Amino acid sequence: MRWRKAALFAVMSGALALTVHGEVAAVSPMLGTGFGAVMAGVFALSTLLALNFVIDGQGSVRVWAWAVLVLAGGMELGLNTWHALTKEIVNAEGMAGPALPVPAAVAVGAGPVVLAGLLSHLVALTMTPSRPEGEHTEAPVVASMPTPVTSIPVGPAEVPSHRGEVRLEPQGDGVQVERPRTGTPPAPRKAIPAGTGSGPKQPRTDEQLLAILSYPELVPRDEDGTVPVRRAARELGCGVDRARKLLRQEGLLTSGPDTDGPAVRLIQAV
Repeated sequence: MRWRKAALFAVMSGALALTVHGEVAAVSPMLGTGFGAVMAGVFALSTLLALNFVIDGQGSVRVWAWAVLVLAGGMELGLNTWHALTKEIVNAEGMAGPALPVPAAVAVGAGPVVLAGLLSHLVALTMTPSRPEGEHTEAPVVASMPTPVTSIPVGPAEVPSHRGEVRLEPQGDGVQVERPRTGTPPAPRKAIPAGTGSGPKQPRTDEQLLAILSYPELVPRDEDGTVPVRRAARELGCGVDRARKLLRQEGLLTSGPDTDGPAVRLIQAV
């Protein structure tokens, strides 16, 4: 393998030498042999470097490499072709004429330049270490197990449907008044044991109970305007005997049997 690389390098060097020789011969009448050799070497190396960057470069590097390749390579092609076309020889008759026909002169002038560029790229490829087949430069992907997500079943939110309610409350004259209730129902209250009412822990005085008893909204009446003893005891939170005394004092004691009818306070769902 090494001798192949050495052979390629030798052939490339020969093609570069031919290119440099043609350029020096073309510009030596104006610049001299020394400066002509410097200019030819600059053009040759610029062409080789630009060719490799055009193939392997990225972005703006490739753009500038194309500019150098067009300029330097064009100068090499032009000078070598010009030298081949203007080269004259003296024949046996002593007359000067073109050394080669025009097609042959163009091939001789441009051929070494193209060959040197191709060989330089081939040498660059052979110098680059080859990767084994199947080898990737990308970083290996580490497989990670997905984190289990515990799903909590959530049922549909229960939205209570509130309907209008009508409360029938008897007034003092026995006429029941409808009071509609709409909107959001009040928050549930804590249960209060029967017999304690909604009052404070300290027992109420008779004046306080009589004040409560005077409101039909708090202590509902029957159709005849009286209040059964048991209903009064329940609403006032006192004993039956005390409720009977208060009803008699207020003039609300029923004269008939003491029955607490269920139809005095109605809640009707609409």
